[in-house]
Amino acid sequence: MKKLMLLLLAGGLLTVSSCSKSGSVGPQGPQGPTGNANVIGEDAFTVTNWTATANGWMATFSDPNLTNSVYNYGSFQLYKYYSSGWTNLPDIDGYLTTAFNFRPGFFDIYVYNTDNSTAAVPNPGSVTFRAVIIPSSYKQAYPNTNWTNYTETMKAVKAAKAQGLK
Repeated sequence: MKKLMLLLLAGGLLTVSSCSKSGSVGPQGPQGPTGNANVIGEDAFTVTNWTATANGWMATFSDPNLTNSVYNYGSFQLYKYYSSGWTNLPDIDGYLTTAFNFRPGFFDIYVYNTDNSTAAVPNPGSVTFRAVIIPSSYKQAYPNTNWTNYTETMKAVKAAKAQGLK
C-alpha cells in the first residue's frame, strides 16, 4: 500500500511538472491594480519645522514603507530640491551639509556645518525633499544604475516596473 501511494504521488508530480515547448508562454493574466509595485516614489514634502541639535538642525519622520527588508536589502534615497532640480543627499551647499539616515519605520534629515563644528548654523527654513524606496530586486536587475542620481533612479524604476519586477 505504501509503495502504491508513493507511485501515485510520483506520477502526479510528473504530470503537474510537465514541460512546455521552449519559449511558449501561457495566456496573459488580468491587469493588476494601478500602482508602482514595491518601489515607492513618495510625494515631495517640505520641511519647515526643524529641531535644534548640538551642531545644527534635524527633522525626524515615520514611514511605514521603510520595512526591515528595505533596511537590510533594498535602498532608501532622499533628494533635495533646488530651483535647478533634484540632488541626492548627502549634499554640501557652501558651508552646510544636508544628510540623512534611516532605519525600519523612520528616517532623519540633518543640516549641519560641513566641518562638523558647533558654530551657529542658521535654521534651514523651508526645504523640499523627495524620498524613493527601492526593493532589492530592482537593485539586482539594474546593478549599473547610479541610485543616488534622481534621473537614473526614476529611469530604472520605470524600466523595472515595465518588466513586472517586484
